[in-house]
Amino acid sequence: MQVRVLMIPVLLALLALSALSACEEKQQLAGPQGEKGEQGPPGPAGPAGPPGPSGTVIRFVDGECRQACTVACEANERILTTYAINPGGTFVFEDEARATFRPQRQGAAVKVVVACAPK
Repeated sequence: MQVRVLMIPVLLALLALSALSACEEKQQLAGPQGEKGEQGPPGPAGPAGPPGPSGTVIRFVDGECRQACTVACEANERILTTYAINPGGTFVFEDEARATFRPQRQGAAVKVVVACAPK
């Protein structure tokens, strides 16, 4: 019975030493970090993402008018709004996709902007 009682502490001591020596060996095995290698080939494409939010896309068309000029949206669009920046003028709408702009003063440069939205 005494032999078994003495064997347990001896076995525990051996296990502890074994664990400590394993840690020391791991520390000794690690060397200095090497140089960075070349980049590998690109991986496969990932899955497609979720669809974006649906909604209306508004497209802006701008230009400069010094005399009467026509501003228009594409055939599948309609005019949402128009505006002219200094000195201003008048818009006459021909149809839902086209308007004629007449500046207040002939020869003065007027920036004209049209916002177009899908029909």
